[in-house]
Amino acid sequence: MDAGTGHNAERRARQLWLVPSEGEHGRQLIADVAVNAPATDLYAYAVPDGLKDVIQPGAALRVPYGRGGRAVEGLCVRVSEKPWDHTRRPVLAAEPGQPWWSQRLIELGLWVSDYYVCSPWKTFAAMLPAAARKPRLRAVTYVRATRRAPEGKLTAGQAALRAALGAGEARRTDLLRQAGVGPGTLQALRKRGLIEVVVRQEPAPPRALPSSAGAATSCPEDAFELTPAQQAALAALRDARELSAGAKLDNARPAFRVFLLFGVPGSGKTEVYVRAMRDVVAAGRQAILLIPEIALATQVVERLARRFDRVAVLHSQLPAGLRRDTLAAIAGGAVDVVIGTRSAVFAPCPRLGLIVVDEEQETSLKNLAAPHYHARDVAIKRGQIEQVPVVLGSATPAIETWYNAHQRPHYRLVRLPERVPGARLPDVRLAPASPAELGETAGVLSPVLRVALEQTLAAGQQAILLHNRRGYAVHLRCAACGLLVNCQRCATHLVYHRSEQVMKCHRCGVRTPVPPRCLDDTCRGRLERTGLAIQRLEENLRQELPAARLLRLDSDTMRRREDYEAALRRFEAGEADVMLGTQMVAKGLDFPRVRLVGVIDADAALSLPDFRAGERVFQLIVQVVGRAGRRAGPSLALVQTAERPPAAIRHALRMEYEPFAAEELEARRRLFYPPFARLARLICADARPRRAREEAERLATALRERAGRINARLRVDEPGACVVPRLRDMRRFEVLVRGPQGNSVQELLHAAARAKALSPRVQRFTIDVDPVDLL
Repeated sequence: MDAGTGHNAERRARQLWLVPSEGEHGRQLIADVAVNAPATDLYAYAVPDGLKDVIQPGAALRVPYGRGGRAVEGLCVRVSEKPWDHTRRPVLAAEPGQPWWSQRLIELGLWVSDYYVCSPWKTFAAMLPAAARKPRLRAVTYVRATRRAPEGKLTAGQAALRAALGAGEARRTDLLRQAGVGPGTLQALRKRGLIEVVVRQEPAPPRALPSSAGAATSCPEDAFELTPAQQAALAALRDARELSAGAKLDNARPAFRVFLLFGVPGSGKTEVYVRAMRDVVAAGRQAILLIPEIALATQVVERLARRFDRVAVLHSQLPAGLRRDTLAAIAGGAVDVVIGTRSAVFAPCPRLGLIVVDEEQETSLKNLAAPHYHARDVAIKRGQIEQVPVVLGSATPAIETWYNAHQRPHYRLVRLPERVPGARLPDVRLAPASPAELGETAGVLSPVLRVALEQTLAAGQQAILLHNRRGYAVHLRCAACGLLVNCQRCATHLVYHRSEQVMKCHRCGVRTPVPPRCLDDTCRGRLERTGLAIQRLEENLRQELPAARLLRLDSDTMRRREDYEAALRRFEAGEADVMLGTQMVAKGLDFPRVRLVGVIDADAALSLPDFRAGERVFQLIVQVVGRAGRRAGPSLALVQTAERPPAAIRHALRMEYEPFAAEELEARRRLFYPPFARLARLICADARPRRAREEAERLATALRERAGRINARLRVDEPGACVVPRLRDMRRFEVLVRGPQGNSVQELLHAAARAKALSPRVQRFTIDVDPVDLL
C-alpha cells in the first residue's frame, strides 16, 4: 500500500467516530427551533453537551442560519432524542428565557403559525414580545474578603464588618445591615485591599401589580338575584366544567365546550361571566376575560377588579417592565383573573379553567400584523388544547359564530332573551332626514332628533349621540368641477379637521394644510365642505344648546387610554349632559341616566364594497341603541338615515337578530362567502404599480396550478386592485382564495410556500387568513 493510500485510510479511520457502527442506532439530542428568519418551518439543531441543562422549551437561543451560518435569534420549541442520520449544526448559545412556556402554549403557537400561514418566529414573538422574553435584570453588589492580612489596627466597625463577612461573600446591603456599619466603613476596608466589590446582573423580583392591590370588596351586584335565563346559563357552564363553587383543583375535570351567550343588551351577560369565573377561582383555577379594546371596557375592568382579590390587566400598551412582571405573576399563580385585549389570549395561566370572549363579534379582536390571528378563534383552539370551556358573549354575534352555534357539535347556544329586572329595551324609531333638512346651513341633526334631544335635556337626563365620522367634514369638494381633495399617498379623500385647520388621511395619518382653492390649476374653484362629521355636530350643538354640557369622544380628543377613562367618569358623575362620539361610545358603557340615544348617518357604511357591510351596520346600531334603557323608566333611540332604510337597518330598529342572520346566511351561501367558505386574502404592495400587479398575477397563476390537486372546490380569483388601491405610497393588488370548510386553503398556501411560490418580489406582502376587512 503506497503512502497516499495509507494516508487516506488513516483519515477515514479518524472520521469513523461520526458514523455509528453496523447494527448500532446512534442518537443525538435535537432542539427544534423557531428562527428569526423568513422561514415557515422549524429548524433542527444539535444540543451541545455544555448546554443540555439550559436548552429547554422556551429557551432563547443563538443558532447558525443559512449557507453562511450567520448567528440569528431563535426560540427553542421542543427538545427530543432523534436518530443520528446526519450531522446537524449545533446551537451556538442559550439563555434560560422565561419559565412559563408550557407545552400547551407552544402547541397553541404552532397551531397559530400553521393556520395563519405565518413563520413560527413571528408567531411566538407576538405571543411574547422581545421586551418580555428575558427576565428583568438588576445590578446587585456583592462583597467578598481577600486573602490579604490586615496591616495595622482595625476600627471596631471594620472589625465587625470583617467578622460578618468571614471568608466568603455577601450582598452589600445585607452585610452592612448585619454588621451595623455604614458605607464609609466598607469603603475604608476596600482601600486597604481587605475586601473586593463585585457587581452582578440578577433577575429582579416582580413588582407589585397595581390592579392586584387590596382585596375584593362586597358589591351591590353580589346581592342581585339572577333571572331564570341567567341561572340556566350559569348551570350550563357548571355542567360543562363539571365543577361547582366548592370543587377542588385535584378532582376538577373541566371539559371543552364553546358556549354562545346570546343576549340582548342589558340582559346581564357580564354577571354570568363574573359568577362563572368565581366558580373557577373557588376551584383553584384561573380565568381569562378578553375584551375588544382596553379603553372601551374601562367600566368592565373596574367592575371586575372590585369583585376578585387577584386581578391582572394585560394589553399591548403596558410598559415592557410592567408587562413582564404581569406575565410572571400570572405564570406564578399569583393572579386569578386576567382581563385584557386580544394578546391576553396567550396569558401563561398554568391552571386555566375558563376563557370568556366579550363582544366576540368585534373586528378589533383581529390582529392587524403578522400573524393575522383572530383572538376569538385562538381562544377556542386554546380551550380545545387545555380542555376548558370557552364562552362567547354578544347581543349581535358574528354571522360565522351564529352558524357554528347551530352546526358544530361542540357549540351550545345559550339565550338571555330579556333585560334584567328594572331595565327595558328603549323605544326605537326611525328619524328620517331629507337632504333639504341637512347640510352646511341646516346642520347635522334631523328635526325629529333635535326636538328629542331638547326634551331629554329639559328633563335633566343624559343623551348619547353616535356619529361615526371623525373630523369636521368628510371631504372638501370643488364647487365648480367636483374634484375631491385626496391623499397623495393613499388616493383616498382627506378629512377636514376645523379645530386644527388641517386635512388628515385617516388611513396613513398624513397631515396637510387646507388648500385655499381647487387643486386643479385649470379650475381654481371654491372648495365646499360636504359630508358633515362629528366636529361639525359639536359646533351645531354648542350654537343651538349653549347651556348643554358636551363631551366629545373620538380618536382626535381621546389620545390616551387615561383620557377616555377620565371622560367616562365625568359622564357617569353627571358632569356632562351629552356624550357624542364615534363607534367608541357604542359598546361597553352603562349609564343609568341615559334616556336618549341617537345614531346619525346610520346608513353611510352600507356603501362600502364589503360583504360584511350590512352585518357591521346592524351590529353598530343594536349596540349603541342598547346604551339606553339600562335602568327603570322609558327611553328612546332614534336612528337617522338619509333614505329609506335597507333590510339591515329595518331589522336593527326592531332588534331582530335572528331574521337578519337568516337572510345574511342565505346571501352568503349563494355567493360562497364565510361561513360557507374559507377565505384568504393575499396582498402585493409596492411603490412600482407594474411590479405589484405582475407579482399578484404570477402569484395567482402559481396558486391555480396547485389548487386542483388539493381540492376541486378551491377558487383563486383574478388578481385586482384593492378597494383602497394606494396606501402609504404603495400600490396594492390582491388575490382572494376561497375554499370549502376545512384546511384546504391552508394546504394550498403551505404547498405554495414549500415550492417558493409564496414569496413575491414586492416591498410588502401580506397573507391574511379569515380577513375581516376587505379594504
